[in-house]
Amino acid sequence: MKLRVLPSRHLQWVQPMTARFAGIVKRNARIFALIAGPACLGSLAPAALAQDAIRVDSNEVLVPVAVFDKEQVRLLRRGIPEALTEDPTVIRGLTATDFHIFEDDKEQSIQNVSFEVIPDYDVRDNRSYHSEFIGEGGGKWSTREWPPWLVGHVESHYYVVAYTPRESPEGSCHQVRVTVNRRNVLIIARSEYCNTKHSPFDPLHGTEFGKQMERNLASFNGSNVDVSFLAVPYYAENGPARVQIAVDWPWKSLKSKADAVGVLGIVLGKDGSLVTRFSDVCEIDDSCQHNSTVEEFGVPQWDHVLTRYETQLTLPAGEYTLRVVLSDGTRFGRAEIPLTVDSYDRKDLAISAVSLCKRVSDASAYSPQHPPKLPGVWTAKLPRNYVPLVSNDTEFKPTGDTRFKKGEILYTYFEVYQPLLAEQSPVTVGIQIRILDLKTGDIKSDSHPVSAMPYVKAGSPVIPIGRGINISNLPRGSYRLDVQATDSAGKSTPWRSVNFTVE
Repeated sequence: MKLRVLPSRHLQWVQPMTARFAGIVKRNARIFALIAGPACLGSLAPAALAQDAIRVDSNEVLVPVAVFDKEQVRLLRRGIPEALTEDPTVIRGLTATDFHIFEDDKEQSIQNVSFEVIPDYDVRDNRSYHSEFIGEGGGKWSTREWPPWLVGHVESHYYVVAYTPRESPEGSCHQVRVTVNRRNVLIIARSEYCNTKHSPFDPLHGTEFGKQMERNLASFNGSNVDVSFLAVPYYAENGPARVQIAVDWPWKSLKSKADAVGVLGIVLGKDGSLVTRFSDVCEIDDSCQHNSTVEEFGVPQWDHVLTRYETQLTLPAGEYTLRVVLSDGTRFGRAEIPLTVDSYDRKDLAISAVSLCKRVSDASAYSPQHPPKLPGVWTAKLPRNYVPLVSNDTEFKPTGDTRFKKGEILYTYFEVYQPLLAEQSPVTVGIQIRILDLKTGDIKSDSHPVSAMPYVKAGSPVIPIGRGINISNLPRGSYRLDVQATDSAGKSTPWRSVNFTVE
């Protein structure tokens, strides 16, 4: 059994320092990027440590620890060469003999120490650049766009120190302190963990923040964040459906100086019983800051601003109600939607629900045939087995905000299931897409049948189809997008539909 242990809400600055110096180091990712030119905003250790909780895994306490050279941090003020691929402030080469770890002031025997890359990347999409990282609950957080001159990739690392925990009652909390046998170092480590059992996909369960969000979720009053919420099921080659969940919100709607931003969702069955729940949290350090105009060392600072969260669930066929709440501890927004996960005959042609997207990004890093366009884009195997929605080397990111501006490209993603493709059958598959005016029922555009074969993945019965649709000729109004699949054996799926508006 694996037990994840909850972190403290605050980082521990272990070595004594002045408040000004602490601020300098805490912000060095942003300052470094501005001095160096094309350096990565989201990749330096202080910017991502807050995602990494102390946890117990296979009877080991795992403590993420960042160790920095104070002199290298000081040199950031003088400017850094542009041709840089590593964070120069991180001290490398430390082993278990260099660390000392104390739990409730008693030194613990260290089992092992690993040196890990921070999973935090700058990604270019159809709009601009933004940062993405995997949260403690396994979902993917995204920021608003960065100016192009602040984007690049600098790989950074941190240590994970493992020790065997002492016996303690469930729910008890323990103080943790880390030291290193080096002079002139700055150590950033968690200061506390609590022995609380919960799912790896639900780190807020049982916490005070989680309980507050549960109250927010049950309340229809006080919601002041405009949350857009989407849940779309897609076919799995084996097992239950994979449900893509996306939560979007305006970045200005969250408090600028929050301690944390969290997402909590519950899935209810047709009878109202709890089927499952999920949660994730981003504790506010430089990964999740909402200040975007701070001045430091005479240069502008552009901190992270969260604006999107994505995660995935597996659910069997059935009818569900999904509820989600987003909170910064003071403000919150909640949303509720119905979800139907259809059963399907794995021996017959089928089509998934259709999602709309505003953002797409190059995903050629998933393909061994193509090098990545931007260093640092997500690799084929993401943490916690998150599966991106990729069609022909492009990742599609569904959104619950189906309001499109006139002149925008409307992107759509759906999947066609044809089991004969896995058997190397000569069967072919086609699709048809049309747009109808919701008010009049008139067909505004109707594509000729389009071959789905260019989207086929060898040996897979699932065809991931993502396409861009020009809606510049549509007047402002409400519309419905319909999609249907047919095959060369004469079979057709029902039409799948999704509504949208043009503003």
